Amino acid sequence: MVFHAATAGGADALGRPDLGRLMAGGAADLALIDLAHPLMAPPRDPLRALVFHAADRAVQRVIVAGETVLAQGRPTKLDVADAAGILAESQARMLRDAGMLDYRGRDGDSIAPLSLAFAR
Repeated sequence: MVFHAATAGGADALGRPDLGRLMAGGAADLALIDLAHPLMAPPRDPLRALVFHAADRAVQRVIVAGETVLAQGRPTKLDVADAAGILAESQARMLRDAGMLDYRGRDGDSIAPLSLAFAR
């Protein structure tokens, strides 16, 4: 029921019969899952195992609009090092500017405190 709602049901709600199902002429996005991955066991209910246990760790390939965007668990269209650099810059900017943007004037460390306290 939930799987249908997330695929064909969602497409139907959007008025997009070309989405949410595998068919000729459909706009197929696919995720290929390694059913032999240890987190996919036991094999009785693979959808439940994927959602609650394995998540992205069992995903081997993702194809979007006919183009592979993830192969063997690694992105094909993203430079992970560049993305990590952009993320680090964005986080530093958030920490620096939070006090000017937060409605309560809190600094970044107050909004997003560290999980473990470290001496600075």
